[in-house]
Amino acid sequence: MQSRKSHHGFTLVELLVVIAIIGILVALLLPAVQAAREAARAVECKNNLKQIGLAIQNYHLAHESFPYAAANGFPASSANSGGVWTTMILPFVDEQNLYDAIDFNLHVKNLPVDLLTTVIGVYICPTDAGASEAVLDLRVARYNPPQAMGLWYTASMGPTEPDLCSFCPEGSTGNASANPVNYCCQGNNYGTKAGHGYPVGSGVGMFMRHTTLIRVAMVSDGLSNTIMLGETLPRHCRFISAFAPNFNVSPTNIPINTFESDEDLPVPNPQNGDVWWLTGGFKSRHPGGAHFCMGDGSVHFITELIDYRLYNNLGTRAGNEPAQLP
Repeated sequence: MQSRKSHHGFTLVELLVVIAIIGILVALLLPAVQAAREAARAVECKNNLKQIGLAIQNYHLAHESFPYAAANGFPASSANSGGVWTTMILPFVDEQNLYDAIDFNLHVKNLPVDLLTTVIGVYICPTDAGASEAVLDLRVARYNPPQAMGLWYTASMGPTEPDLCSFCPEGSTGNASANPVNYCCQGNNYGTKAGHGYPVGSGVGMFMRHTTLIRVAMVSDGLSNTIMLGETLPRHCRFISAFAPNFNVSPTNIPINTFESDEDLPVPNPQNGDVWWLTGGFKSRHPGGAHFCMGDGSVHFITELIDYRLYNNLGTRAGNEPAQLP
């Protein structure tokens, strides 16, 4: 007589226990996976910043000066043509074809849309969730293209006045020659115009919104002690893009990771309604701070808890302060 074999399956309770264990393991693993992905994105972001910094140095080798941030004034006319720093260095970030297609006799606002919306990967930090859509709409169009490639790394103008210095301690503003404690609100109007006792081209960082050419010899505070570039979030300030002639720079007088944003403003944007002196600073989605490229091309993560005065001192190119990265 043939014996009958018994077949045992899993009970419902056993299945539920297995599913619960798998769920716990996934929950334990997910933060590690997310952390690993963010670490990879942070490395890519840091490498992009390093590549841009080296491109600016190579530009200096070729032209005996750093590129200026933008030309004087901003009316969209040929009188203010010549490009901006982000277009001037394109051959040095492997974008020779795009560079050759740009007519530098035109104001950037008047360039063809297909050029303005060309995605330039090295200008994107993937940690920002918004970086998946690199072309930005609703840019303030008075002086800038209304639609253009975003810019996640802006040039540093140090503690040059961005029209208002909301974060400077009381009594620390005014003309630096008359007020020696003014370490965070120097110059006038991004260095573009004369004012507050300062002449035209009075930016104190490695870049300013003026055609004054800065050379290595003019960075007397030392290239390794002077901020050249840093991260930002372009959707926070509607003036920022890779083809913006006025907001491709950021000041150090806005503390790191000040997350003021234009994103919630009504559309269309109110005329001059943006508080750019709050929204246009250096910031990132990396926890606790942002990456910066110094004048020597080295890239460092600077915490948002950095001493405010030290941060501004690191922004000046010739402030004669004993400032070094912590």
